[in-house]
Amino acid sequence: MFSLLVITKPMKKLIFLLALIVFAVASCKEKKPADYTRLGIYTPYQGYMEKLNGKVESVTEKGYWAIPEGETYVKGARITKKELDSIGYTYDYKAVFDADGDLVSSTTYDENDKVIDIWRLYKVNGLLARTENISGDTVRFKQVITCDEKGNPLLFEGYNALADTLTQKIEMEGSYINDTLKVQFYNHKGEAGSKYLFMFNEPGLLTHLEYYSKDGTLGSSSSFVYNDKGFQSEATFLDKDKNVAGKTYSTYEYDEMGNWIKNTCKDDKGFTVIAERVYTYFE
Repeated sequence: MFSLLVITKPMKKLIFLLALIVFAVASCKEKKPADYTRLGIYTPYQGYMEKLNGKVESVTEKGYWAIPEGETYVKGARITKKELDSIGYTYDYKAVFDADGDLVSSTTYDENDKVIDIWRLYKVNGLLARTENISGDTVRFKQVITCDEKGNPLLFEGYNALADTLTQKIEMEGSYINDTLKVQFYNHKGEAGSKYLFMFNEPGLLTHLEYYSKDGTLGSSSSFVYNDKGFQSEATFLDKDKNVAGKTYSTYEYDEMGNWIKNTCKDDKGFTVIAERVYTYFE
């Protein structure tokens, strides 16, 4: 399967190591209080781990070109899949959660709302047990998850679903709160590959991310700054030599729960996009 991790933030993605389209990163089970829902693993925000306020049932996001109007911007045409691929921004999606705050499915769409692919997650006795990635109505990739006695996932074994062959293993260590989450990839022979370090502050916001190649050298990194509502206001991306490879700046409008419903994101490459969200909440 794989040597790809797509790292995202509001609308933006970085591909650290090119390979296949499908990704399979997973996380330790998070002890979530009832006042927030984590938008992260298996969604376009898997490398950002955004915290949403309240018990979110679903969130849908669509992206548009931003058109200057005076000192502000207005929503223009919807960004096409081809354009998103060109500028390196994430596809439109819908993420669905259960009442425990765990992800049930994440579906990506093109500009005509045609499904690109779907991640579906399955639990056994309340714990994540397996996942499936579906495209063209066919299961292409699946995972089997091994947990410790406390229910924390430790090992993810990835299979080519069509051939039913083991292609990848992932080991996880650490947590989302005031800690470093280590993600270590292995091939089907058990040989160590790339590694990612996700660094979280005390409130559980991702502040820094590092990618290391299989020889242990730093490949790239990202740093994130947040506004007073806990949403990303600035992102900086560095190359292997720690030179700035890109920056984005985001401003928001919010709903009554304090979650953003409109994100105006300026990229230092010279363009601006607008993302809009629609939420449903558990009562």
